[in-house]
Amino acid sequence: MELRQIQYFVAIAEAEHFGRAAVLLRVAQPALTRQIKRLEAELDLQLFERLPRGVRLTPAGRTLLVEFRTVHGQIARAVATARAAAVGLHGALRLGFIEAAAWHGLVPDAIRAFRTGFPGVELTLAALPTAEQLAALRQGQMDAALIYNPLPADDLAAIPLVRHPVLLAVPAGTALADRAAVRLADLAGQPLIGFQRRASPKLFDDIHASFRAVGYTPRYIAELMAETEILALVSAGAGIAIVNSSQMWRPPHGVSFIPVTDMTVSLQLALVHRKGHVSPVLDHFLSILSDRAAGSQDAD
Repeated sequence: MELRQIQYFVAIAEAEHFGRAAVLLRVAQPALTRQIKRLEAELDLQLFERLPRGVRLTPAGRTLLVEFRTVHGQIARAVATARAAAVGLHGALRLGFIEAAAWHGLVPDAIRAFRTGFPGVELTLAALPTAEQLAALRQGQMDAALIYNPLPADDLAAIPLVRHPVLLAVPAGTALADRAAVRLADLAGQPLIGFQRRASPKLFDDIHASFRAVGYTPRYIAELMAETEILALVSAGAGIAIVNSSQMWRPPHGVSFIPVTDMTVSLQLALVHRKGHVSPVLDHFLSILSDRAAGSQDAD
């Protein structure tokens, strides 16, 4: 049984006439007649009663029409879905992101716009550390990752989006917390809570280059892996820390954020994907991200 035989049978049954069905289908009537004869022979059933002017379904034909209409509808929906997927209107997008980037600005705005503009796409989101996002990306478990300062890789492509500057996080109620801004020299003697270089090599190197440029020698009391852990110690009054400015959109209790005027270090937020693996769905999301990123830079 062929797909076109189902289509032909339904058209003839609804038109009750081979000639009218042939016109609707834009098929020569002899070809239409041959296909229906083949279908009847294959099923060993008579599907139509031939009348002087047209045809009428036999009881077997009426039963088959009900089933074929269901199949025909399913096929039509499948074709429509496939066409939608081909242009990125249907499908799935598995997206990883750094939690700090999702509290305000580009990332949440782009996600909201994508959900509104592409309701037929199933969007799966996962807040993961950079290393876990990259591992999932390489294993094909994720379509794209939103991370800071991606390192060059032969198998991955990175599209720069926006930069987030760093700020100084200090315990609320301290002398530094009352300042509108500080310089690195103002931090002399202050206990500093830092992060391990392997957590973000480029950011670590950029921060310490700024320290060296002004002759500032930090006095570390702890070097941790996650900013949430660092801010927890700042909140407890244990010391101060240089952190991503995105953290100010979810300030922990007892922490104030202050700009450092002689430190121009920032984190580059980028979308990373496997080279050669950009689906139509991902392309739409990237377009939204890029347009909004450009808009935010114009506003600045």
